[in-house]
Amino acid sequence: MNKEKDSFAFILLLFILLPYLLTVLILGRKACPLSRDISLEEYVPAVTASQISWDYSKEAIKVQTLAVRSNLYSSQEKNEMIEAAADYIRKQDMNSVVMDKYQVFWEAARETEGQVLKQNGEIKEIPYHGVSSGRTRDGGEVLGENFKYIPSVDTSGDIDSAEYVEGCYFSVKELEEKIKEKYPGFVLDEEVIVEIKSSDSAGYVMEIMIGNQEFQGEEIKEVLELPSSCFTVQKLEGEVRFLCRGSGHGMGISQYTAQQMALEGKKYEEILQYFFPDLTIESLK
Repeated sequence: MNKEKDSFAFILLLFILLPYLLTVLILGRKACPLSRDISLEEYVPAVTASQISWDYSKEAIKVQTLAVRSNLYSSQEKNEMIEAAADYIRKQDMNSVVMDKYQVFWEAARETEGQVLKQNGEIKEIPYHGVSSGRTRDGGEVLGENFKYIPSVDTSGDIDSAEYVEGCYFSVKELEEKIKEKYPGFVLDEEVIVEIKSSDSAGYVMEIMIGNQEFQGEEIKEVLELPSSCFTVQKLEGEVRFLCRGSGHGMGISQYTAQQMALEGKKYEEILQYFFPDLTIESLK
């Protein structure tokens, strides 16, 4: 009975406050000139809700909550994060059922209020992705010395995810046209040269030669809208197949593994310690 009352009270609170917060998220603070300032902390639930499955457990959502808070306070891209959350929320039908489900994000933020991930007193950016290739990428190897706090860890259970593998097929003409949209000088001749030049230790493509140009793996992932840069390439009759493993860039938190660890009974602190053994959970204050 108390839980039902709490849920009703939360929904009522959201109906009162959410229109204001949505106005600020979507139109900016200038749209509410008489309103109080909103702290970054108040954006945390909405941003988290835009970045992880709503079906995941609270502990996995707490993991993402700390990543969001750390990124809001450390990243130069916090405005982009808030704008992405606004775009996500704008597309939702915010009825009572959805708002009731949203409660877990509010609770996760409240129960971890002010907690971020630090190294030597500095808040660190926390990367995340949906599903890994079976091992997360080494930040130092991919991004350089400043990101050595992002280790490569075993996430072999991700193979059980429905999003683990996906084949993406392109006709030769379609492949050329897609790349030409961003790189007008691109040419794909009759030989259809597609060759992976190098990959990192987790199997993600670092460099690939296509036609007359060399691309970074993440670059071609974005251009071709592939789920991951962990892929193999096969030339078929009239087509080129990119067989992709995982979803996202592969660094930091694998949300799928975080969820499986949560289902095994692990708390968010343990899960974060697994992904970032050199970081500590500390208060902003």
